[in-house]
Amino acid sequence: MSIRHNKHDRISPLGGTREERINKVMENRWQDLEVIIDNVDDPHNIGAILRTCDAVGVGTVHLLYPEGSPPRLREMRGDSAASAAKWLNIKKWTSIKDCIADIKSRNLTIYATALDSKGKPHFDYNLAAPSAIIISNETHGITAELKSLADHIIAIPMRGFVQSLNVSVTAATVLEEAMRQRLVNGNL
Repeated sequence: MSIRHNKHDRISPLGGTREERINKVMENRWQDLEVIIDNVDDPHNIGAILRTCDAVGVGTVHLLYPEGSPPRLREMRGDSAASAAKWLNIKKWTSIKDCIADIKSRNLTIYATALDSKGKPHFDYNLAAPSAIIISNETHGITAELKSLADHIIAIPMRGFVQSLNVSVTAATVLEEAMRQRLVNGNL
């Protein structure tokens, strides 16, 4: 039995049976919005990113770990933030080139989040178009190889003393903007 961490009632705009609600949600996934989780170490951050992916309607998440292996999903399933994993198409990769080739084969524009003076804010890009967003390692950031394969760099504007947001907050910030743009453009 799972523990319910929220003390409030679940609000669902969807009517019908559980199966009908599941089918409706799965039909509404954006097949042209994907996320690449690149060497993120903390299972809690991975779980939070997966939860955000589910919440905004991402269909596919890539776990890219060229120098190791990702945390096992079954270990994260007990964590409430990672429970979204069962609703996502998750692909695991050890090769950067193979992962990027797979994404490019579907004509997705690749955006890398990075601390980079050449990057532009996420709201300056057309994230309503077919897109894949790279969210990289908390400590070391994106590798030079992966960064060179991205089409664009997203640098979230910061006005305080800290240089960056937590990796899961970065994912939420960028993906919420992608969803906003898609809803404004009528991509329901």
